[in-house]
Amino acid sequence: MSNFPDYYALLRVSETATTEQIREAYKREALRTHPDRTTNIGGPDGAPLSKEEATVLFQQVADAYYVLSSPQRRREYDNARRSRNSASRSNWSSSSAHRAEPDSVFGGVFEELLRPEVQNPTNFYSPLGMASGAALGFICGGVPGALLGGYGGKTLGRIRDQKGVSVIEAFGRLEHAHKAAVIASLAAKIFHSLK
Repeated sequence: MSNFPDYYALLRVSETATTEQIREAYKREALRTHPDRTTNIGGPDGAPLSKEEATVLFQQVADAYYVLSSPQRRREYDNARRSRNSASRSNWSSSSAHRAEPDSVFGGVFEELLRPEVQNPTNFYSPLGMASGAALGFICGGVPGALLGGYGGKTLGRIRDQKGVSVIEAFGRLEHAHKAAVIASLAAKIFHSLK
């Protein structure tokens, strides 16, 4: 019974919390417990968390959000939580179906806030494509070919410049110090908006 997670307590919300309240609570707790954060606010006892402790707690917070953000999973969880039968509780807590990938949950929830922080479109392939297309076009068709080739090469290069990776993948590629700065920036935005 002690292994049964209290997802409401993890997110610090009541059992009657709305989906939006759960989302906002997840944002707050995910930022507080993120393992890449240089200074965590602390665990339940207020002591700073180690990176390993923060990783475990970050996983638990992601699991809580994953379950409570879905009406069906939340209903199943609430039924198991209210059940006096410890077997149904242990079946719930041992089920791998209720585990979330914490980085993907974090990325999905923070997509709109992470985008300006980590998105870095390049302007490399557009001029390179224009120059290459113009040179090839000139060889094949003189000045008109150079103009057409330059236009086509620039267009293809611009598409390549704008085609990037997902925001969470870009975040994952950052150095630890840069991740910590991004998380601190997100925390400032979230905690400021709660006041």
